[in-house]
Amino acid sequence: MSKPILKNIDFGAVNLEAYSPEIPYNFCAWLTLLIGPAGAEGGHLFQVDICTPTWLAHLLSREHICYLKNMLLVENFDFSLIQRKIAGIVDSSERATWEESVQVLARYFSWEFENPA
Repeated sequence: MSKPILKNIDFGAVNLEAYSPEIPYNFCAWLTLLIGPAGAEGGHLFQVDICTPTWLAHLLSREHICYLKNMLLVENFDFSLIQRKIAGIVDSSERATWEESVQVLARYFSWEFENPA
């Protein structure tokens, strides 16, 4: 089995444990995830969009349509809850090979090697 490990969650230079959006129930932010196989250095980069229903409703009222992929919908910004959910997805993606695990992860997160140009 190839166990994927969440090695880092990044939002630029912002310390996510201390971060609070200006309006916690109305925000959208892209998080970058470093996920790699257990026992190996480094990993692959994935991204996930974290947003609230209020932000999504605002976008919908402005655009009248929106495409949802690689998004985690949250009630408000709670880094501990977000981190646990992402870690749970990573843990549940374990498959026989690293390549198979990555395919499962790519269902939830945007993968750096997905749809290369």
